[in-house]
Amino acid sequence: MKSVALQNTQHIYDLVELCAQKGVRKAVVCPGSRCAPLLIGFGKHPIIKTVSMTDERSAGYVGLGLAQQSGEPVALVCTSGTAAQNFTPAVTEAFYQNVPLIVLTADRPPEWIDQWDGQTIHQKHLYEPHVKGSFVFEEETWNVAEEALELALCGAPGPVHLNIPIREPFYPDGLDDVKFATETRRTQSINNGDIIKEKNWEELQTELNNAGNVLILSGQSEPNAELVGLLNQIDIPIVGDIISNLHGVDNVIKNADLVFKTDGNNLQPNLMITFGRSVISKNLKLYFRKYKPKTHWHIGLGIAGDPFQSLTKTVRVDPEYFFGEWLKREITFSNQNGYHSILAEVQTKVDSVLKSKLNEPDFNYFSAVWKVMEAMPENGVLHLGNSMPVRIANIIGLKTPNVNVWSNRGTSGIDGTVSTAVGHALADPKRTHTLIVGDLAF
Repeated sequence: MKSVALQNTQHIYDLVELCAQKGVRKAVVCPGSRCAPLLIGFGKHPIIKTVSMTDERSAGYVGLGLAQQSGEPVALVCTSGTAAQNFTPAVTEAFYQNVPLIVLTADRPPEWIDQWDGQTIHQKHLYEPHVKGSFVFEEETWNVAEEALELALCGAPGPVHLNIPIREPFYPDGLDDVKFATETRRTQSINNGDIIKEKNWEELQTELNNAGNVLILSGQSEPNAELVGLLNQIDIPIVGDIISNLHGVDNVIKNADLVFKTDGNNLQPNLMITFGRSVISKNLKLYFRKYKPKTHWHIGLGIAGDPFQSLTKTVRVDPEYFFGEWLKREITFSNQNGYHSILAEVQTKVDSVLKSKLNEPDFNYFSAVWKVMEAMPENGVLHLGNSMPVRIANIIGLKTPNVNVWSNRGTSGIDGTVSTAVGHALADPKRTHTLIVGDLAF
């Protein structure tokens, strides 16, 4: 017969097993008493590696970096009370960067809330609206665990929150008493994803035939060699910030802050196709808010932002699927009116001026960042702090095609930069990770 402690906590050990079955291979765990069953479960699980951290605020960002670099969901574990609140900045960043964090917060039983009991606060819905879902996980609500983990991974990934009230006693008599279910209570689901209907391709072909000037613009995106390969086969001007990770695209317009620092409308597109998330370049945003494209399609899952207030259509598929189908269908267009050449010419002039300025003998912020970026090793990882570092790096641009660039631009906060980079390095320690930080970012 199971002890009372195991009766109170077996569903938690089963949750750990479910996390493993859903692809969790790392858990960032923070100390505490109420979260002991979670710490024991993740610590004992044979295929999940734990990273122990004392400070929850840093731990959240380390988990963010681990998930970004590994491409796998990562569990965050903490005890009850304000410990859970300290995950908030990292969870919010994960929400806006589509990073699947499985946030598991231990809690007191609900009858002890507002009763002056230690480390007891209102934890339900703590991270809303910056999570894909909030759930209370108890023995009798097991199905929410399956729902939460599916939600974190389906469509555009993102963080989910499972708040877990834990009743005493919860310490087992011995660690050998802790067992994982050989078969968790799972339901099978099938997600075929969205596909683009034939009429949408016909509409795109019509738009292209009538457009004249066409531009592809990428916001922040994860490194994606497949997407870079597809874009290299499409003869349309492509603009990408340094955090778009498109420096492997031939002739990409990479210095948007300097290219679009103009009052003329000759760079205005008739049709703009965007993907990714936020863009860094202020001059680019100001330009397209003044000279809006007549038609603007955004490609991608998750939030479809409209930073230029010009969006006319959202196509909810992955960009690599969209551009892959584009090439398969041999989508064609003409009548660019020299638009590609105009942009290329401006980029060439910017390259010349920028090279001259950076080679001046004076040592300053720009030359320091440039020298670090020039020295980046092949297959390196570049992390950029917010405020000035990421902006300076974006103005300079990156030439090395296989350097991956990361920055916490979901919310653009100055906090968590170092911890996120640490998470990346823990996930992929064989690569060289370079962090440029300063101007109060930490």
